[in-house]
Amino acid sequence: MARVREFDPAEALDQAVNLFWERGFGDTSMEDLVASTGVSRYGIYSTFGNKRELFIAALQRYAEHISRNYHAGLFAPEATRADIEEFMTGAVARSGGADGHRGCMICTTAVEVAPDDAAIAAAIRELFDRLAAAFATAIANSQAAGDIDPGLDSKATGELLVGVMQGAHVMARSGISKTRLTAYMNSALQLLA
Repeated sequence: MARVREFDPAEALDQAVNLFWERGFGDTSMEDLVASTGVSRYGIYSTFGNKRELFIAALQRYAEHISRNYHAGLFAPEATRADIEEFMTGAVARSGGADGHRGCMICTTAVEVAPDDAAIAAAIRELFDRLAAAFATAIANSQAAGDIDPGLDSKATGELLVGVMQGAHVMARSGISKTRLTAYMNSALQLLA
């Protein structure tokens, strides 16, 4: 007889996101995941696979949550410069909250885990590519509306803005003040003038 699942996988995944985000992949053990999620090892393995597979699922869940709840405008086909500004200034605004010094889970993973794990590196590249494409779309839309210099290479600038964002997240994680982060973001946004 098959076991009945006695937990909500989405809730368990959300708990795993928070734990991995706080501690990182390397410093999170299966015991930590069992304690945080309230799910047995068997439940974790049968639902998510091994720790690495759970981590990749948590990374995707984190990216979906951020995109949907904080930055839906930037990922819309009609995104504009205003959506870029909201995305970048929103990251600074959230940097001082309860999760303030955690920075970005994607950025932390890119530095901590991706160099040593091809599957995680591929997941990170995919997330960076999605963000760069969203920036490029918003830039191109704004160029068509006359709000951004049409001579600016939208694709290259989108890639640059991904780098700016990741730098800001590293700075936030190290405890840089909101004032300095705001100045950093404002300087980057001047590139779009």
